[in-house]
This record gives sequence, C-alpha cells and structure tokens, in this order.
Amino acid sequence: MLVKICGLGTAADVEVVAEAGADAMGVVLSGTSPRAVPVELARELVAAAAGALTTVLVVHDLPIDVAVDRAREIGVDVLQLHGYSEADARHAARELPRTWRAASVASGDAVGPHPAVGHLTVGAWGEEVLLLDSHVPGSGEPWDLALLGEPPRGRWLLAGGLSPDNVAAAVAAVRPWGVDVSSGVESTRGVKDHGRIREFVAAALGRSGEQGESGEQGKSGERR
Repeated sequence: MLVKICGLGTAADVEVVAEAGADAMGVVLSGTSPRAVPVELARELVAAAAGALTTVLVVHDLPIDVAVDRAREIGVDVLQLHGYSEADARHAARELPRTWRAASVASGDAVGPHPAVGHLTVGAWGEEVLLLDSHVPGSGEPWDLALLGEPPRGRWLLAGGLSPDNVAAAVAAVRPWGVDVSSGVESTRGVKDHGRIREFVAAALGRSGEQGESGEQGKSGERR
C-alpha cells in the first residue's frame, strides 16, 4: 500500500510525513489552489524529502510544456497531471521518466480490467500510476465508491474525501494500490495537521490489522 500526502507547504510537513511512514509527498503548483507554493519553495521541500519520500509535482492549470519544465527545474521524481488531454499526458510521458495521471469517475463510467471508458485504464495515456479522484481535486469531497464496479488492475491510487476516519474502510472496500490525501489531513484549508497525518498513515497501512499487505518499502519510497 503506497501512501501519498499531498499539498505540503513547510519543511516540518515533510519531516512529519516521512517520520509517519508515508511513501510519497506532493507539492502543488496552481494559481487556484490554497496549497500552491512558489517554485523556489517547492524546490526546497523536494530537496528536504529526497531519499526519504517519492516526490511528486501536482499541476492542473499550466501549459504542458511549462509543467514538464517545472518538474525538471524542481527536481521531482514524478509529474502528476490533473485535467490534461490525452495528447498532453502522452507528451509528458515521453518527456519525463515518470508521470501519474488523475481522472474522475462519473456515473455511467465502466471501470475494470476491460473498461468501456479508456481514460480509466491504468497506463492508457502513458502514465505509470492512475489516480481516481473526486470531480474537484483537493476539495475533500467524497465520491461514491460503488461507481468503481470492479476496481482497475495495476497501480492506481484512491483519492477524494479520504481522512483518518474513513481510509481504512475505503481501502477494505476497493483494495487500491495506494491512497492519496490532502484536505483530509488539514486543520484549516491549506494547513496540514501533523497529528492527522500520523493518524491517516497508520490507518491506511492497516496497523489495526484491517487492511491487506503493505509490503516492504522500496528504494524509491514505494511499497511493493
């Protein structure tokens, strides 16, 4: 089970995420997000996490060439795309070693090993990991997990409305490869609550014994 904590804003956030046992951290570059950070701060946070966490740059309103350049400039391991076209996603996958892609599940979408909706297939647009989120990423809004039907195969992250209180049940219900949280571990919008981060990681990794295997942590910070 891979655990990613997104929208970090301080060096203390990074330290707590690593100490709690998470695998990945995200920094956001977006003019509309309350978690957006300047490029220089993003670079500092990524440097602080190097070797301890997989570092992810999250973008959704930058031109794709700019997003690729920022990923290189900041030095992240992964570029995570929200709301980009297939052409843009494939371009980023060609330009960078690792890309993750977010998508939303709507009523009528078919998800599974052979979905009718191609954009909900892991790797369909060249990405390494698919993230299934609510329609408004980072909003904390939950979505109906029943829409998944049969969960996709491969590396996919569950996001959207997760918190320390519900992540264990969500993992038990749909068995994702990993989970991603932002607003669910905040004290106020855009400000991380370190206690909730610790609680979330513990619940997601099944330290209560309710989840499946977490596996051993790999060199890149991902659990196998």
